[in-house]
Amino acid sequence: MKKTILLLTVLASLTSPLLAQNNVWLYEGCNYTGVSYSLGIGQYRVYQMKVGNDRLQGIQVPNGLKVTIYEHDNFQGKSKTYFNNQACLEPEFRSMASSIIVEHAYEQPGGGSNDFVTFYNDCSFRGYTQSFGPGIYSGAQIGELKLNISSLKIQGNLVVKAYLNNEYNSGLSTTLENSSLCLPAQFNDRIGSFTIEYKSNNNGNNGGGPRPRTYATLYSECQYEGNSLRLQPGYYDGSKLGILKYGIQSIELPANLRIRAYLNTENLTGSSIPINSSTTCLPGQYINRIGALIVEENNNPWGGSGGSGGGFGSPAVVLYMDNDYSGQAVSLQPGTYSSLSMAGFPERALSSIQIPSGYRVVLYDQPNLRGASYTLTSSRMSLNLMGWNDRAVSMAIYR
Repeated sequence: MKKTILLLTVLASLTSPLLAQNNVWLYEGCNYTGVSYSLGIGQYRVYQMKVGNDRLQGIQVPNGLKVTIYEHDNFQGKSKTYFNNQACLEPEFRSMASSIIVEHAYEQPGGGSNDFVTFYNDCSFRGYTQSFGPGIYSGAQIGELKLNISSLKIQGNLVVKAYLNNEYNSGLSTTLENSSLCLPAQFNDRIGSFTIEYKSNNNGNNGGGPRPRTYATLYSECQYEGNSLRLQPGYYDGSKLGILKYGIQSIELPANLRIRAYLNTENLTGSSIPINSSTTCLPGQYINRIGALIVEENNNPWGGSGGSGGGFGSPAVVLYMDNDYSGQAVSLQPGTYSSLSMAGFPERALSSIQIPSGYRVVLYDQPNLRGASYTLTSSRMSLNLMGWNDRAVSMAIYR
């Protein structure tokens, strides 16, 4: 019996750190200090979120998750979504959280969000460690691992292009396609930056012609030159684009894929443009302005399941100027819209709304997600009963 108890204790001590890696950590002090708590995926009202009401100051967000904090209980009031660690929240959102939602940061097409590479500063997968998803990472971004990598584990269909003795993703490089218990001497402690991307999957006919590519390729220069990055369908915020964040000039895009590119933001919110085909050089107003993007399979009609407008791929939220889903309409994807007019819909004109299952819409009666707010999780043929007919000025859409 004692041996059994000891074994269970050892197993618990080994598995709990792994479980914690899938949780976000909340801190009541900046710089990850003070009382701390962890939360898994879920929705947490003020009595559930562990951290004290209006006490949250710092957040650690593991790769693949996102955290949305709300000013008031029951997911009301102004809100902000974070995809990355925040040592100290900006003053506007510091010490104000009264409810919290933890979600996957992006969907998992083909298991995409489970694809990552873990690097270690010692051989045998030991020592300081950090995991990275697809992206381009400079020396500054990999921190303590710069020129200090001795082993790595590759999870999923990924390949690593490692730059030797260079922290700016240029110069001499080597390609690593498999996990390594200990890197060869010529690579050990010499990797200063790296690119993680999906392996090519269109090599060979297999008797039936080449398979369609399932990745988009981004380039830092026009004419498909410069640094490049292959990405499969998924959601990529600025941290995953690495040095290509605000540095994309041309894109190779197979017919079965399309892109929603977000301009001047790295958080998959705000102003965006659709990209439906390859371009040897982006228009001047878009060059080096893409900070985040969504890559999606091109198998759904634009505009989603209803309405007109420039919706992207999956089902969209559709706004209507009149009751009963009629009148001028526009389709919108998840994101924050500081002004409905910037999204192509008149302010203070919303009368009915179609909301796909699993989506959450927060209406605000002032610009920039301010003022009174109202949360919807299902379609409404009329907003009269809620007192929100012709009232919405800005909006946040979450999935």
